[in-house]
Amino acid sequence: MSSESPISVRTAEDARRQLDSLLDELADLAEGASSPEEFWPELLSRLIFAASAQGAAIWQLGASRRLQPLYEQGFDKVYSAPQRDVAIDIDACSLEAALRKPKASAIVSGGESGGQTRLMLAVPLETVARTSALLVLYQPADLPAVTQNGQLRLLDAFGEIAVHFQERRLLADFAGAEQNWKNQLYFARDVHRELDVQRTCYRIANDGRLALDADRVSVAEWDGPAAYIQAISGIDVINRRAAVVRKLERLATAVAKQKQPIIFRGDRENLPPQIEDALVDYLEESPARLLIAVPLVREEEHEEEEEATAEGTLVGVMIVEQLEATEVERLLSRTRSLAETASIALDNAQRYEKLPLRGVMQFVGMVLAQFGWRKLSRTMRYVLPVLLVLLATWLIPARFEIDVRGQLQPEVERQLFAPLDGYVDEILVKHGQMVDAGEVVAKLRSPDLELKQTETAGLLAAAQSELDAVRVERTQNTRRDDDRRDNRSADRDQLSADEIRLTRRIANLQEQLLLLDKQQQSLTLTAPVAGQILSWDIDETLQARPVSRGDSLLKVAEVDGPWVLKLEAADRRTKHILDAQAATKQELPITFHLVSEPGVKHQAKLTEVSQVIDVGSETDEPAALLTASFDKTEIDFLRPGVSVSGRVDCGTRSLAYVWTHELWEAVRRRLFW
Repeated sequence: MSSESPISVRTAEDARRQLDSLLDELADLAEGASSPEEFWPELLSRLIFAASAQGAAIWQLGASRRLQPLYEQGFDKVYSAPQRDVAIDIDACSLEAALRKPKASAIVSGGESGGQTRLMLAVPLETVARTSALLVLYQPADLPAVTQNGQLRLLDAFGEIAVHFQERRLLADFAGAEQNWKNQLYFARDVHRELDVQRTCYRIANDGRLALDADRVSVAEWDGPAAYIQAISGIDVINRRAAVVRKLERLATAVAKQKQPIIFRGDRENLPPQIEDALVDYLEESPARLLIAVPLVREEEHEEEEEATAEGTLVGVMIVEQLEATEVERLLSRTRSLAETASIALDNAQRYEKLPLRGVMQFVGMVLAQFGWRKLSRTMRYVLPVLLVLLATWLIPARFEIDVRGQLQPEVERQLFAPLDGYVDEILVKHGQMVDAGEVVAKLRSPDLELKQTETAGLLAAAQSELDAVRVERTQNTRRDDDRRDNRSADRDQLSADEIRLTRRIANLQEQLLLLDKQQQSLTLTAPVAGQILSWDIDETLQARPVSRGDSLLKVAEVDGPWVLKLEAADRRTKHILDAQAATKQELPITFHLVSEPGVKHQAKLTEVSQVIDVGSETDEPAALLTASFDKTEIDFLRPGVSVSGRVDCGTRSLAYVWTHELWEAVRRRLFW
């Protein structure tokens, strides 16, 4: 039927019969097994035809609790292209009032930016006592009131059919969900029947195929670097030499290494290259058009302090195949749900098979049963093993280790300090640059020192001039007549005294100039040792920076020389280290690893323990500083200041003491502070 053709009837009776026929056909369509993608467009087109309307739409509440058009027809006639999005937002706000009304109602909207107004006839679609959608019919705003009333009744009739369709879809979804839960319960019950890995894999494959209604399900067990097929639904014995099995194992290994589920629907564009190659190779042996591969991962129940991971433990891979790519999302959802149960069952079976002395423990259980272990009271059956375990912990020796934290540092480090007040005039090195001993690294200027040099030089020149004048005058007095010598004796004595005074003053000023020159030379900073510049952002932090005497400016370290560990041990643990050192009279071994490389252990020797307790830089608690030596050739990532975590070996103690010494020390501090 065309949505643009008006209803053409000769009599009211013919129109009523035609409308009844249209509603009956639509009701039959709602009773059938049609999908929403088929039903809603058909309903909208028939509604537009029956009402000779401009358009119609299904509006539904979205995740943000705002109405949004889910299905629509005729929007190109209702909304003009330039203002389409704005008009739809305005209508969404206008239609919210219709959600709270029990029957169809009329709403006039539009007129924004000088546009035409439109009449919206909306009926709420209530399902399970909840209104979440509207059926909206669009008509011109000048539609007569009598015609509006008739079309509201027509809209109510179409709304009843739409509600009936929604209820049937909801019941079908509930029935499918109920059957899915039953299948999952049966699957969970069967896969946990036994603790044998191979039998568990067979149950996962065969029961999983029935639960998922799939064509084939395969299960691969993860064993180190590769996955091995243990079961394929419908096959009793696996022939590992078969090409399909070998290619399937290759695909399972690639998926396991990625630890991410993959979905193949005929398009391989979004697949990683290593998975794509294995998938293409396997599809040469399989006619599947839909393939879902899900890693079986057992989530960890607790997280370690330093090596926590959210990925869990990989135990296998489940591969589901379908000859037709239908209902992909539903199959994927059910596959993921079954994979969680399958991963737990397979992990339990693997753990059971890996138990050491499993047969011996079963034999011991049988022997204890023969000697009446089960006849003991329940209290004794719990108390006796606990007592035996406690006794064993006091007899079993264990390594007693103290945790320490610190950094890697070159053994020789030198700081360059500002010798005088002034400012940094020139920086000649950069961070990480290698320098030689005596190489100039920076130049400072001191205006006060330059002023003192100028003043002293001026005073020296003045004193020298005055001394020259005294010597000239004294020479002239010596050449005068002897008759007048007695009269000038007092002047000569004064000139001699002035000469001596000025000579001494000149000597003092010369010494001052020498000292000032040495201070001027000290403003040129040189590297005290050959090594590497460790200071960061030198240009930004030092260039033209005012400095005071004693300020630290640069750090130079001999990175090519020996390195040491600068560690910190908590003050409350220091006594254990000192006691162990006094008992062995040797350097205590230390096992440490870089924080950036957990699990890679290195060895060191404790060389020195500080005699002073200071505040630790790692924990802001009282701590003792330790120094340890190590072989730097064993560490690839050798950088000054790299954080390390280690343990000092303090000998052996009983297992109970190693486990509980912190608790006992806390109790003693609380009771005997």
